[in-house]
Order: sequence, then C-alpha cells, then structure tokens
Amino acid sequence: MSSKTWRRSPLALLCAGILTLGACSPGTTATTNTGTNTGTTDGGSKALDELIKGTSYGTPPTSAPAAPKGKKVWIVSCGQSAIGCQTGAEAAKEAAEAVGWQAQICDGKLNAGGAFAQCVRQGVAARQDAIITEAIGCSDVQQPLSEAKAAGVLTVDFWGFDCDTGAGGEKLFTASVVPSEDHPTNTAYQEAIGRARAEWIAARSGGKASIVELVFRGTTIGETLHRGFTDGIAGCSGCRVHTVDVTHNTFGDVRQIIESALLKHPDATWVSVPLDSLVLAGAAQAVAGSPREDELRLIGGEGLPPNLDLVRGDRGQHAAVGQPIDWYGWAAVDTLIRAFAGEKPAPAGLGFQIIDAKANLPGSGAYATPVDFRSAYRKAWGR
Repeated sequence: MSSKTWRRSPLALLCAGILTLGACSPGTTATTNTGTNTGTTDGGSKALDELIKGTSYGTPPTSAPAAPKGKKVWIVSCGQSAIGCQTGAEAAKEAAEAVGWQAQICDGKLNAGGAFAQCVRQGVAARQDAIITEAIGCSDVQQPLSEAKAAGVLTVDFWGFDCDTGAGGEKLFTASVVPSEDHPTNTAYQEAIGRARAEWIAARSGGKASIVELVFRGTTIGETLHRGFTDGIAGCSGCRVHTVDVTHNTFGDVRQIIESALLKHPDATWVSVPLDSLVLAGAAQAVAGSPREDELRLIGGEGLPPNLDLVRGDRGQHAAVGQPIDWYGWAAVDTLIRAFAGEKPAPAGLGFQIIDAKANLPGSGAYATPVDFRSAYRKAWGR
C-alpha cells in the first residue's frame, strides 16, 4: 500500500444527474488498435505540444449588438453544491451584471427531484426575460422549455445539449453557445476533449499503453467524451484499451470499479476518466491506494481546483484537460445579447489545454486560461 495519504473531497459530484439515463450493461471490453500511426501519437509529441500550448484557443468576438436595458435573467445551475456547476453559474451571473441586467441563480441540485424542470418553470413564473441553463440536457427540461417559448421567454444553453443531439429531436433552446469555429457545438467540443485525453496517454506512454477507460454510460456527455477518446486512441497502434462502465446508479461504486479493473488487467498502467467528478468519486482513491500506485497514471476531466490539488500532491490524479467553464458562462450572456437582437450566436473562442506536472500546472488555485476573456467581452459590449 502506498505511503501517500488520500484526502477525501467533501465536494459534491459535478455532473451527477445532469443528463437523461439510458440502458447500459456492466462489464469490461478490451480493444487493441491496429491502425496506422498518424505521427501525433506513438512516441510523437506534436499533438501534445499543441495541447500544452493551448493552440485550440481563439478569442471572444470583438463586437456585439447593444445589450438591451432592464432585462431580468434567470440562471439555472446544474448544482451549486458542485464546484464545476457553481463556477459556470456564477460566471454567467457576473457577466449578466456586467451588462447591467438583474440576474438570479436557481440551484438545479444535480436534478434531485426534477429540480432542473422546476427551476425553468420558476423562471417563467417569475416573469424573467430570459433563462440560461448550464450543463443540462434538453430532455430534462423539454416541456418547461416549450412553456418558456409560449411565454415569450428566451432560453440559452451552455455546456449542455439541445434536443436535436443524437437521433431525432428538434432544437428547443432559443440559442446555444457556439464554443469555437472549429467546434461549433458542445458535442464537437467535448469530442475534441476526449481526443485530447487519448493523445496525452499516447504521447506520454511513448505509444505503448494498456489503458483502463471509464465510460459514463447512459449520459450524452459520457458517450460524447468516449467517442472522442476512441477516435483519438485509434492512431496509437501500441495502445490497448479496457473499457469499464459507470452509470448514475453506480456513481458511488467508482472506486470499486477501477480497483476491479486494475486487478483484472495487471498490465494496465494508464487510467482515463472522463469527468473530474468521477475522479473525486473514487477513481483517484483507487489509483492512490493501489499496490501499483507508482506505475499508474490517471488523466481526468476539467481541471477543477480540488483535482489540481490531487495532481500537485501526486495523489491519484496526474493530468487533466483544462477547460474554461467560467468563459463558457460569459459566452452564454454574449449569446443572449445576440438572441435579443435576433442574431445568431458568435463563436466564443473556447479551447482547452493539457495540465500535468510538466505543463500548465499552477502552484495553487484553479486553472487560468491563456486569454483574458472577461476584458475582451467587456470591450465588445462597450462596458
């Protein structure tokens, strides 16, 4: 057993309950990539260098329509007890107040008791001019969105998925944030983040890795990130992937799931976890408590403050794909300004960076983007 100590995080899980459940089956599936190397994975560093530099980042739009005065905005957080949700919701509130609007946050409580739908309906009942939802799938608020539209309330989605995602369905939000020109939807953005996680493993392993990949089944975000990871690791001919599943119903069993997978696959030394909430839910504990801890390397999700503490302390997590959740919140307000003016959303310039002990790891605190997006938005809004 490792001599390093594990400090249990008191923070609530980031994404538990935010998207509709679907059927899933437990188990482990192994796949071996036999494709040709693309030059960006097996021992190569070009892709990793770009991910470290943050070349995916752009800049916010340089101009915007005049923000209408006196608007009231209702912000539906996916759950204020979860640091990721709190960060995005408070950033959206900060941005709304920067343009002179009144803004309130409704706590979605990780959708306990259908809180997402309740929050949207509360916004309609409170006669708000607009509702911004964070990290919420349309299917959880489909009927309330229709009610908001009938009441003339604009709705903007960020870090979530509209009802046209996947097979069938139609757009129900007035507008959704466009992350960037290269990633025009949250689906495309999250797939790129999944690829980045795979590219880190391929490059840091020298193109030879046995990997345990945790897949968050039954959720749009989980399947999207898995799809990106699968695409990214396909170029690594020396990589072998063992997938294990977690669902909302087994969220509390993450530590056992990872421990079992590491026992079943003693050759596995790399662990891919799609969301930092799952790292905090037990994945980091499984790695830190393993007899093979010194040879294991885990890459997680968004680069949240408690997760970066784990990376700094070498306590079960070793890397993350840093994402600007607060920037996403500001982009939601820019999208809403344009919706009031009858304009389409402008690409926000969102990107991401690899964070590990060798790159982009701050000495303390949270991940900071390489772009001063707040000043850029203020300038575009004339504030």
